[in-house]
Amino acid sequence: MGGAIAAQYGSSTGQKQQYFGRIDPFVMFAVVPLVLMAGLFIWSDIAILGVVLIILALLVVAIDSWANRPVKKAAARDRDSDDY
Repeated sequence: MGGAIAAQYGSSTGQKQQYFGRIDPFVMFAVVPLVLMAGLFIWSDIAILGVVLIILALLVVAIDSWANRPVKKAAARDRDSDDY
C-alpha cells in the first residue's frame, strides 16, 4: 500500500529511468562494416586490430542505445492547487 501511494505522489519509487533504450536500425550501417572489417583482420592474423574494431562497434551500439533511452515522465500536477 505504501509503495502505491508513494508512486502516486511522485516519489522515486517505481519511476526509475532506464539506462538504455531501443537500438536505431540505422546504426547497423556503421556497425556491420566494422564487424566485417574486424572479421577480415582477425582472419588475416591481425587479431588485435580486429578486437579493437569489435569493441568500437559495441561502443557505437551502446552509445546509440543510451541516446535513445526513454525520457523520464514528469509527475502529474494536481489540478486543485491552481489559484484562480
